Amino acid sequence: MTETPLPVRMSAMTQMEIAEAIAGKRAVILPTGATEAHGPHMPTDTDTHQVEHIACLLARRLGALVAPPVAYGISKTFEFFPGTVSLSIPTYQAMLFEIGAGLIRQGFEHLIILNGNRPNGTANDAVARHLVDELDAEHAFKVSALSYWEPAAERIHALRRSVPGGMGHGCEFETGFQLATRPELVKMDRLAGSHYGPVGWDLVAPTEPVRTYMRRPRPAAGHAAIFGDPSCATAEAGQAFIDIVVDTLEETFRTLRGSYEERR
Repeated sequence: MTETPLPVRMSAMTQMEIAEAIAGKRAVILPTGATEAHGPHMPTDTDTHQVEHIACLLARRLGALVAPPVAYGISKTFEFFPGTVSLSIPTYQAMLFEIGAGLIRQGFEHLIILNGNRPNGTANDAVARHLVDELDAEHAFKVSALSYWEPAAERIHALRRSVPGGMGHGCEFETGFQLATRPELVKMDRLAGSHYGPVGWDLVAPTEPVRTYMRRPRPAAGHAAIFGDPSCATAEAGQAFIDIVVDTLEETFRTLRGSYEERR
């Protein structure tokens, strides 16, 4: 007899089902995405869709829940491009703190802030620290904060077709992901004549640990809201990237769970 899989999306669960999940000490994953331009070929919810997609796959393996995603993030980089709606860093962090605190006060003992929009990453780290500093006197919990591609970076880099600098935003990685999951929303023909190419940073390639921030791109200068090279993306590679990401995240959190339990 096949067991009925546990529900993972909190938004589709009743309050009683969520209470049972908390009592069962299931972790909760909070995906953080963005609403922003992703070139002429991809939808503006790319980051939110991708991180929620990964979160649900991961949750099924870990027995976790997935909270409704944060669909607005730190997207100032592409603020001059249509479809981008950005929060300021203080507003974003305040909102994320309140959501995280609400989940912790409900009784969740492990909050995983899973990021899907690169500029959110350092802000998420600060919120994770803030949650512990403010709430650990009254609640026993832990917070993990990471971008979903980070643990698998080396494995993804080994499979890439683009040169370093080709996986950043609207790039080989993200375009392949969308081709694998929502091909009907990807318009590769619209890349013709667009200005894009490798950039000085990369999501998965080894780089110097220095963060340098520069003047934001402008549509008037011919920028296509792409950092990297989407032209070599394929659905097959995109699915391989997804599989590697979820496998590596599962390994990461099972190892974390084991080491945490040993210390208790």
